[in-house]
Amino acid sequence: MIRFSYRAVTADGTPRNGSLEASGKAQAVQSLQKSGLVILSLLAAGEQNAVGTASRSLTGRINAAQLVDFAIETSALLDAKVPLEQVLKTQADLCTHKRFKEVLTSVWQDVNGGTSFADALSRHPKIFERFFVNMVRGGEASGALELIMRRVASLLERRMQLRNKIVGAMIYPILLVVMGVVVVSAMMFFVVPKIVSMLEGSSRLLPASTRAVIAMSNFAISFWWIFPLICAGLFAVYKMKTRTEAGQAAFGRAILKIPMFGNLIAQAETSRFCRMMSSLLDGQVPILSALSITGGTLGNAALRQLMKEVYTRVQGGQQMGPLLQERPEFPELASRMITMGEESGELQSMLNKVADRYEEKVTSTTERLVGVIEPIFIIILGVVVGFIVVSMMQGIMFMSTSAG
Repeated sequence: MIRFSYRAVTADGTPRNGSLEASGKAQAVQSLQKSGLVILSLLAAGEQNAVGTASRSLTGRINAAQLVDFAIETSALLDAKVPLEQVLKTQADLCTHKRFKEVLTSVWQDVNGGTSFADALSRHPKIFERFFVNMVRGGEASGALELIMRRVASLLERRMQLRNKIVGAMIYPILLVVMGVVVVSAMMFFVVPKIVSMLEGSSRLLPASTRAVIAMSNFAISFWWIFPLICAGLFAVYKMKTRTEAGQAAFGRAILKIPMFGNLIAQAETSRFCRMMSSLLDGQVPILSALSITGGTLGNAALRQLMKEVYTRVQGGQQMGPLLQERPEFPELASRMITMGEESGELQSMLNKVADRYEEKVTSTTERLVGVIEPIFIIILGVVVGFIVVSMMQGIMFMSTSAG
């Protein structure tokens, strides 16, 4: 028998948390449902949702994991015919995240006072994005709010998984970079000066490579403040150049032109755009509203500007696909597939296919990028550290030979 822990509510929305033993998850679900409970989460002993657990331990930032849980649990409760006001009250009572609990309590109070669910969510724009609010508004209008909340949860979950794939793949290369900087800095600031003290008075006789390393070490120790000053200067230039939308767009286009890395960003943004557009259209949101909402959520300023231009021209009666085909910022395959979807009347379905395809591309591109970065940086680090070590050893050997 396996022990399961569960979070559930009764038909009237009363929270029930506990544990039970069953031969499998299916039997545990059946047992809880026979007891009249609506299951919110069911985990076997030792099983944990790593992302969700980590997010609930925070008391400040509200992240995607909490929104996914909120959407899934709201859908489950609505599907069990629990009134919306009671659903929101239950969600607020069960929430363990201090800030999110305050937000959900505010939403519940607004809805209880006669405000629509979508309008109540829209009063917290930093937490509930425009697409979330508009999907809910469409669900309220169509009477299928529980279905819409499931779609919102699915969209948020897929987006979170894609981001986690990229972040997870890049952790090792980032650690390599940090380790390399720390090792080289430690050698230049601590190791080299100690060896130099042993060679003091003989710098003119030392090999050229040894003198070069000593000079670099002396420069780093004497003028270390130049490095943070350069970083601050570059950041100031970046802020100055990106004060306007045109400057941000120019910077975004420059990012997209970086080999491999720019391609990865374009693929991730394309997947996000198509998945969100598909969900909004499926939620009965008009195409112009869907385009405006989705375009505004993109992270790259060049692509945001592109979507604004496309929105204006679609508003004038043109089709979206051919407009995207005209611009190099948007992947050509995706724009052609979107054009075919518009021509066949299956735009929503085609957008989903594009999103699936580009999620696969993001995964493969990330793996290739990491596969290229790792050996290159290891070689660079080995050459730099090796040069420093060999240079100082040459100096020591030269001094030993001279003394002999």
